[in-house]
Amino acid sequence: MAIFRWTGNPWVDAGISVIQEWNGKDRPEMIGIDDMREVSGALLDVYLSEAWRKNLYSVFPNNPVTNPSVKNKKERLEAFLKDLIDGIAPEGRQGNCMACGRRDALSGKNRMHIPLTGYEGSHFFSYKADGADYCEACTFAVQCSPLMYYSCGKLLLLHSNSDRVMKYWTRRCLSEVNRQIASRKFTGCFDEKYTNPTNALFHIIQDLILTYDEQWTGEDASIRMYHFTNYNQGPDLAIYDLPSPVFRFLSYVRQHRKYPDWCRVVRRGYANARKKGEDEYRNSRNTVFTALMNGQSILRCFYDTGNKSVVGDWSLVRFYVKEVLSMNEKRIETIRRLGDDIAEIIRTSGNGRRRLGQLERAQNYADFRSVLLRLMRDSVALKADRPLFSFDDYSEYLFPDGAMGWKETLDLLLFRLYEVLHGWLVSEGVVVEESDDVEEGEEVGA
Repeated sequence: MAIFRWTGNPWVDAGISVIQEWNGKDRPEMIGIDDMREVSGALLDVYLSEAWRKNLYSVFPNNPVTNPSVKNKKERLEAFLKDLIDGIAPEGRQGNCMACGRRDALSGKNRMHIPLTGYEGSHFFSYKADGADYCEACTFAVQCSPLMYYSCGKLLLLHSNSDRVMKYWTRRCLSEVNRQIASRKFTGCFDEKYTNPTNALFHIIQDLILTYDEQWTGEDASIRMYHFTNYNQGPDLAIYDLPSPVFRFLSYVRQHRKYPDWCRVVRRGYANARKKGEDEYRNSRNTVFTALMNGQSILRCFYDTGNKSVVGDWSLVRFYVKEVLSMNEKRIETIRRLGDDIAEIIRTSGNGRRRLGQLERAQNYADFRSVLLRLMRDSVALKADRPLFSFDDYSEYLFPDGAMGWKETLDLLLFRLYEVLHGWLVSEGVVVEESDDVEEGEEVGA
């Protein structure tokens, strides 16, 4: 019978991933007792260093390593790990372990063994109990989990439903651990000087996509990040989710010919972008990243009303609205066609420039609808071959949710208008061509 299977518990799965990758196993079910003993040796080597012990104060308070009253730390830690391994019972169909559910816990585990277990105000484990039921196998796995933590002010634990994401992120963290072991210069958990957890998460994802040659666009990976400390005087936990559509978009945009423009979009998410140095970008709040994580539209970041210009092109924006905003193909095509027809009205109608300004100044659904009706009349006056839009276009594709989705429609329409009309507006003297403040191809937020 297998010792380990994925559990869905982030701390246990992190430890399983460490044991699996440390021993070169393809699946958790392939892990054996000898593999666990192999990792135990590494823990004894790493955790007793000063830098790692400092990290472990925020993970396992009062355990053999972090308890100042324990003098023979190595012997106590070695005995603790050995007892866990020796106490592993055969896997059954059920058990009271709250992680695997396949074995019974031999004793209740507390914060010394499992992070964030049973402290007052805990919002991860239920009932605020002083301890929790974890079997010896899952408890051992949690002891290994710090090897894949990321230092980010507090500590960061990344968890995913994707085996590949877990495998490659663990590999990335363990490469840093092995570097420390080889050099005998122990510096603690993987640290790239990020303190903003949202920026750190996007950096990690971009790094995975860039480093490992995989078909990430087909990976339905959802990723959750736990930003936590289990420190005695102030345990805390914040959770950040990266939805699978955002992961697929980030995978796709890396391969897109307009990837440098995506970097410009990201740069626009920072306040006072021109004034920041590289280190400040790492940890300054980015509204693009925040919106992507919260399911909010970033269409406004793809165009500039002042210069009446766009960042990227229709293919880049189209993939964003289709993948991330779940906009259907027919709606996207209807808005594109409407934008092209309105662009022609603006070029040829005496009211064209005024209509563009009215679209830009629309503050609500009623304003937007009023401008569209005026444009419809302009189209009739120009004796167009067909109506600007039909009733079905209006109700099913331009505003399928009534007033609720009007801003997305307007943003996408303005993007298309600026893409089509920018050169003409410059030639007409409506706007002056300006150089962009971000160099193309510059990596942003990574």
